[in-house]
Amino acid sequence: MIQNMLIGQMLDQIQQVRSSVIELKSGQVFSGKVLKLFPDNMATVQLGGLTVTARLETPLELGQRTWLQVQPGGQPVTLKVINQPGQPNVAADPGLEGLARGLGASVNEENMKLLKTLVDQNVPLKADSLRAFQQVMREVGNNQETLDAAILAVKKGLPVTKETVLSLRAFVGNTSIGGSLTNLADSLEQAAQQPRDFPPSLRQAVEQTLPALRSARTALEQTAGMLAGNREVADTDGHTAGQTSRPQADVSAAKAVVTELFDRLGLRHERELASSQLTMSSASLREESEPQQAVSQNVKAALLQLLQHEDAHLLPQGMREQMQQAVHQLTGQQLMTVNTNESAFVQVSLQLPMPGNPDGENALVQVESRRKGNGELDPDNCRLFFYLSMQNMGETMLDVSVVNRILSVHLYNDEEKTAEMVRMLRGPLEVRLAEQGYRLSSIRVSPIPDEGAGTSSSEPTAPQGKARPFASPSSSLANYKGVDFRI
Repeated sequence: MIQNMLIGQMLDQIQQVRSSVIELKSGQVFSGKVLKLFPDNMATVQLGGLTVTARLETPLELGQRTWLQVQPGGQPVTLKVINQPGQPNVAADPGLEGLARGLGASVNEENMKLLKTLVDQNVPLKADSLRAFQQVMREVGNNQETLDAAILAVKKGLPVTKETVLSLRAFVGNTSIGGSLTNLADSLEQAAQQPRDFPPSLRQAVEQTLPALRSARTALEQTAGMLAGNREVADTDGHTAGQTSRPQADVSAAKAVVTELFDRLGLRHERELASSQLTMSSASLREESEPQQAVSQNVKAALLQLLQHEDAHLLPQGMREQMQQAVHQLTGQQLMTVNTNESAFVQVSLQLPMPGNPDGENALVQVESRRKGNGELDPDNCRLFFYLSMQNMGETMLDVSVVNRILSVHLYNDEEKTAEMVRMLRGPLEVRLAEQGYRLSSIRVSPIPDEGAGTSSSEPTAPQGKARPFASPSSSLANYKGVDFRI
């Protein structure tokens, strides 16, 4: 299933999109070998497949291998030698056990496996960051899904905490947003109607949560309709607001529908809450309930209020788990749309409801772009990945490269009829793209490759017997001659 491929694919793409700009980040650890020695503690050092001239904080011998850590600062690169514990002038042994001891970790199978993964993924490592990984594995679960989510947090520039990892793991689980909200609304409606011994304030809180869920479900249905090509735009009460006819109106309408969905789900909840608190402090004569009511109209705020109710423990455990999972899923979506690192590239991932398949997986959209001056995506030069699980076509993936508003499309699908269907639709697609100011250069169709069938070492394989089809194409976001270094 597509969600089984998602985290690994995201990590691959985060790494690949920066492949033309080698970034040495403070804290990264490499197994290094000294190739040449120069005065003033300068040396040419091999760091994996990379050779750099750097300043060593501790002198090393020619040909010596050990663990080296990138230090903050500019050129020249400064590398700190990881030492054996209690011996500040003795470099750590070059094996993983030496690294574990140098970071103050116990040498056991679990830690060796963790360290190898973190080093292979170029995760910045210090004693406290390693402890953060160990702690979250204990709290969330010692499994590959947890580790992948924790690494994804680091790649996104997020803290490795229990809540962050749970949220990212929930996002990658790709549970249907519509299905989750429908099941949750049904559970809450039953709880409100059954003669349970709930305090009146708790029953009222349950009833106040339902409008936000219903409103969000309506927004989800409209978004799915928009994705299905329904050009009628309805408001959140279900009334048709008009039918668009101009290309720009189509774009504006689609943007409005998705923005409305995100508002109803609460994907800007924290920003709205901060704004409300600012309003309250600057207008003390206003009643306190007014801004709070405005914030609580979204799903996330409503669920958080209910979970934090003083009598929330009286709700059935299964219901509380449903609510918490929904909050994690929404928070995961929030985290996947932010970029807290300072990379020259921006990467965001979105989940949108699948048209005609309300209880199935979401449509997953991944966008990569150079960071514009204002930090926004560049729609003229970007790369888009669509992960779709459709009723009629099955698993379908699209790799769309945009260079100077010229598109190259690679569609992956196992259905025999797909190539003929794409050939028939190419003309209308070119017309619609031209209406938006884009031009289609090429479109090709390939089956989703089986694991090991023609894949190279640059094409890592995925679970369920499918290879990751997007790992091998070079990024369209940069076209460098030579290699640049960023620190």
